Amino acid sequence: MHRRSSVQVQAAVVVAAALVLCGCADLEQQQVEQVASAFAAADPSARCQMLAPATVATEEAQSGRPCAQATAQLELPRGAVQSSTVWGDQAQVHLVGDTVFLTKTGSGWKVTAAGCRSRGDAPYACRVEGP
Repeated sequence: MHRRSSVQVQAAVVVAAALVLCGCADLEQQQVEQVASAFAAADPSARCQMLAPATVATEEAQSGRPCAQATAQLELPRGAVQSSTVWGDQAQVHLVGDTVFLTKTGSGWKVTAAGCRSRGDAPYACRVEGP
């Protein structure tokens, strides 16, 4: 009869947990990429449904118009996904010609900023962004 040491059992548990977490991370990454791509291709009304509530509120307050009217004026690139990073409940997706930031909410991943361009060491400059 073969007996495993407690170290072997602990190592097996750690490996199993890492595999589960990797699977979840891959799933999260796929989800944020899908939301970012859909946002880039959506009409203004659908885009508003994909925005985080605080971002909708900011867009409406800054423009003085409902979200769909405010986002109808935006020219956002519709490029393919180049890369994405997920850290906890936040994510960043690089599309061809755009960078989109997302947050995980109770109703799934929502866009917090889009139409973003890197400014080196300074924060990104975004056409759509929440507080």
